Amino acid sequence: MRTQGRPKVALVPYPAQGHVTPMVQLASALNRLGFQPVLINPQFIHSQLSCTAVSEDDGNVVMFMSIPDGLDDDQPRDFFAISHFMENIMPLHLDQLLRSFDSRAEGLAFVVVDLLASCAISVAERCRIPVVGFWPAMYATYTIVKAIPDFIQKRLISAID
Repeated sequence: MRTQGRPKVALVPYPAQGHVTPMVQLASALNRLGFQPVLINPQFIHSQLSCTAVSEDDGNVVMFMSIPDGLDDDQPRDFFAISHFMENIMPLHLDQLLRSFDSRAEGLAFVVVDLLASCAISVAERCRIPVVGFWPAMYATYTIVKAIPDFIQKRLISAID
């Protein structure tokens, strides 16, 4: 497991289906580019993942870390619980975790934030860590837009209003 000397990148997905998997894929791509990705999830998502690290073919690792979610075991993980977590619980714990990288002299090159987890943007900015947004649906949208000329050529859609 090689991690030393590689710039660390924190990734913060929105804790819902269709958001975590694309962020894991992005983490894997960043890993191949020479970064040390650390995926940060709330405990209720982290406990559903089957590992705390994924080893890539080249011996590098995608790390998984969790932050407390403040939810009781019997509490439903619905939209309202996730919203409460995102607005009231995540910012404090994420701030502490991001700052802990600096206190261990590891530092973070930047943070990737799912745009639905936008409160993480202000946390990264407060910690003075560069932050970029990630929108999982963007690739699907781009693929559709890119296919429009083919759709028109095949007369699946009309080019005229």
